[in-house]
Amino acid sequence: MLKIGRIPKKLQKFFKPLRGKFYDEAWAHFWALTMALTVCHRVSINGLSQLLRGSTHRTNHGEFLWRSHWEYSPVMQQIAWDMLLSLYRKGDSNLFFIIDDTQTIKRSKKMEGVGKFFHHATKRYVQGHTILKVCLYYGGVTIPWASLLYVKKNHAADLEIPFKKLTELAAEAIDAAAFPACFKVYVLFDAFYLCSKVVVACKRRDWRFISVGAPNRCFWKGSVKYKLGKYGRNVLKREGKAYSIQGLRKCRTYRLAERIGRMNGLGEVKIVFSRRKGESHHVALVTDDLHASRKKILSRYLKRWSIEMLIKDEKQCLGLGDYHVRRYQAIVRHLCLVDVAYACLTHLGINTQSAQGQKNTKNALRLAPISKLKEQMRHIVWRDQVQDVIKHTHDKAVIRRLEKLVA
Repeated sequence: MLKIGRIPKKLQKFFKPLRGKFYDEAWAHFWALTMALTVCHRVSINGLSQLLRGSTHRTNHGEFLWRSHWEYSPVMQQIAWDMLLSLYRKGDSNLFFIIDDTQTIKRSKKMEGVGKFFHHATKRYVQGHTILKVCLYYGGVTIPWASLLYVKKNHAADLEIPFKKLTELAAEAIDAAAFPACFKVYVLFDAFYLCSKVVVACKRRDWRFISVGAPNRCFWKGSVKYKLGKYGRNVLKREGKAYSIQGLRKCRTYRLAERIGRMNGLGEVKIVFSRRKGESHHVALVTDDLHASRKKILSRYLKRWSIEMLIKDEKQCLGLGDYHVRRYQAIVRHLCLVDVAYACLTHLGINTQSAQGQKNTKNALRLAPISKLKEQMRHIVWRDQVQDVIKHTHDKAVIRRLEKLVA
C-alpha cells in the first residue's frame, strides 16, 4: 500500500511558493491531504489518513479543515500566477476566465448549508449543495481558480454569513481576481449569468464577456424588439455563412450570422447566431466586444467547455462532491483542496511534456487525462517510497532487488 511521508522531488517546485501562507501545523496537513487526493481512490478523511505515513488520528485532519486559519483565495491565486507565467508565450495574451456551477446531492440532514433544489441530471428535487466553479483557460491548460459554496438565505442566517445569490458570487469573483498585466481577459459564462450584475463587474475590470443568450431574451435592433430564438433562426436562414472553427479538440463547421443592437441591462452588444453543421438547434452568443469577428467570438466561447471537463474530472477522479464533513468551513476547505490537487496533477502533466521535449510553443498543449496523471502520480510516490527504503536499509541483496524494481 502506498504511504506518503514527504513531498516528492518532482512536486517541490509546485508546493514551495505556498509554504509561506500556512503555519507549521496547518502546512503539514495541507500538503499531505493534497498529495493523498492526487493518488487515492477514496476521499473521506479516514481514507486519506490511511495513505499518510506517521499520520495523526483522522480527527486531527478534520480539525484542520474546520478550525485552521488560512485563506484559500491567496493559495489558488499563487498557484494560478505561477502556472500562467510558466505557460506565457509572446503573441498569445488571451486569458479566459470561465464561470459555471455544479450540484451535489447530500442525504445528511445535519450537514451545514444543505438546501433543496432541482437537480438537472436526475430531473427531480433533491437536497444538497450548489457550487460555483471558476477556472482559467490558457494555452490549452485549465487552471482551477475558485470553488464557492452557495448557501440559501435561511441557512446563511444560521451560519452567520452574508447571503449572496449565485450571480453576486460570480460578480465578486470577477472583482476579486487579479492577473499579470500581460494578459487580456475574456469572461465566459452561460445564459444564467447573463445579467447586469455580472456584466457591470466585467466592465469595471475592463474585461470583455461572451455568453449564451436565452431564446426568450429581448433584443432591440433600433426601435424594433425581437426574441433571440425566432430572430436568430430567420437571420441564419437569410444571411448565415459557413465557417470552419477549431474547438478544444476538433475542428467543426458552423453557420454564423451577426447583429449589433441593445439588450436591457447590458447596453450595446453584438449577437452572433451560430448553428453547427447537421443540427437544427442554434445559439445566440452575446458579447460587448463589438469589433471582434463572428468567427473569433465563437472560437473564444468554445473554450467554455473546459470548465465542464474540469468539473467532470474533479467529480470522477478527485471526489469534488464526496466530502463527508459536517461543518460549512470544512466543506469549503475540502473544495479548495480538490482544486489544489487538480492543479498539482496539471503541473505534473506540464512538466512531463517539457521533460519529454513535447512542449509546443505555437499550439495549445494537450495534457494527459487526469486519470492517467493520477496513475503517474502513484508511480512517483511509489518510487519515492522505494528510494526511502533503499536509503535506510543495510542489506545489500535487498538494495539490489529494490533498485531493479525501480529501474
